[in-house]
Amino acid sequence: MLRRSDKEFRVAERIDYQIEKYHFTEVSEPEHLTQQWTAVIEKCHETQAGVEERLRLALQNVDYVTSFELPFRLLLIRAPQLIASLRDRLPVRQKNVIFNGKRFGCVYSLKTELSAIPEAFQYRLSTRIRRVNAAGNSAAPFQQIAKETKAPRDRLRTALESGLQVTVLDGMFWFGIQRMAADIQRLRRSGMRIATAEVEVSDSLTGTLRRVPVYRLAETAELNLSNQQ
Repeated sequence: MLRRSDKEFRVAERIDYQIEKYHFTEVSEPEHLTQQWTAVIEKCHETQAGVEERLRLALQNVDYVTSFELPFRLLLIRAPQLIASLRDRLPVRQKNVIFNGKRFGCVYSLKTELSAIPEAFQYRLSTRIRRVNAAGNSAAPFQQIAKETKAPRDRLRTALESGLQVTVLDGMFWFGIQRMAADIQRLRRSGMRIATAEVEVSDSLTGTLRRVPVYRLAETAELNLSNQQ
């Protein structure tokens, strides 16, 4: 059984993600699809759309969206749950496909005919992002781990073992992790005691301010709690 300290810790700092470059593409993406996504992102930023509204705008204005791209394009941290919540209001159809040669996932679309949609997708992500908190730009440790470690979950493990507080956006931007909660569960099952909290974040891609999950090794979180008491 997890003790309370394994589940939560205190986070006071706000983190601002200042995105100077964010280039997410599918290598064979047709031009009209790129234009559709550009229009959706601009609309989301203009209206400061929440997570469900961002997903709705994408489904209604892009020919199809994939489970792989939704977290990266719209900064969604619970895309499968959001899709499920919209099925009662929108006629969402899906098709099974493969991403980057090995990952299985889905395409979602409001169109009735999905046969013309590709069977496989190859994605690339290139970024330049400042992670700003009370201490200044704090992106360097995450960038260094990403350079030295290849596998996304190994990157997450290394960051936690280094004492870093890792948000779901850190995992997305620097470690290539789409569903951090699932990776956290796997690490916990392997024996790591990981504490969970929430932190207020903003990002210049969506123009929104919200609270997101943040994770840290429980032993480190316990020390911080004892020092504050």
